[in-house]
Amino acid sequence: MPDFTGLELTGKTAIVTGASRGLGAGIALLLAKRGANIVVNYISDGSRERAEKVGKDVEALGVKSIVVQADVGKMDQIPKIIDAALKISSTGKIEILIHNAALGLEANLVNTTEELYTTHFDANVKGPIFLTKAAEPYLPQGGRIVFISSAGARLGVAGQTVYAATKAADEALVRVWAKELGQSHGITVNCVNPGPIATDQWFQSDEQFLKDMQPLIESTPAAPRVGEVSDIAPLVAFLCSDDAKWTTGSVLSANGGLYN
Repeated sequence: MPDFTGLELTGKTAIVTGASRGLGAGIALLLAKRGANIVVNYISDGSRERAEKVGKDVEALGVKSIVVQADVGKMDQIPKIIDAALKISSTGKIEILIHNAALGLEANLVNTTEELYTTHFDANVKGPIFLTKAAEPYLPQGGRIVFISSAGARLGVAGQTVYAATKAADEALVRVWAKELGQSHGITVNCVNPGPIATDQWFQSDEQFLKDMQPLIESTPAAPRVGEVSDIAPLVAFLCSDDAKWTTGSVLSANGGLYN
């Protein structure tokens, strides 16, 4: 029989930020199927019910979960996420850290406010930096850090002055941390850059934005459609596995061939 042991995650503990819906929920469930215990992080009260359902679905797969409300962009809430992970960890370690939570409001340059800038950089850049710093003492040799980036970091989409800049910053963090945490810590740091994905956030986009994006979608080399969560989550899971030990500092473009 084929040997897929390099892909399993049995006994490992994974933090997935923004895991109440969409890609975050899909990643959480797939990591759980591979055997990982999951910290299901969510931010707003309105996401509580969805997050609790994800937690129950994770436990139905025979692994442990813990649901924790915390805004990674607020420094005083980051310890809640770390403490939650340690509660379900059987090793006292946090083997996997998935930076998925992000703000993505659209605003052209002329409509960009300081508040929009601050909230987006707090959630999308400051949060991952300081959550990773807090997790670092518990990340073992063989630990995995994976960011979820965005097409906005590469394509120059109108209306994404701030959001695109945060995602480009995340990709820069991947390259820096691959060097800082590689030989010294034995940790790999990678990024998955999806194209458009059929999630709640996509369908809630401005009607004009969706109209403007349609020609791009129709030109997607792999198929004339937006991506699905099932197209992306397996790539994240792979980067968390032992089979990905020689991949670090990379940005994996998962967009049907739209861009590199």
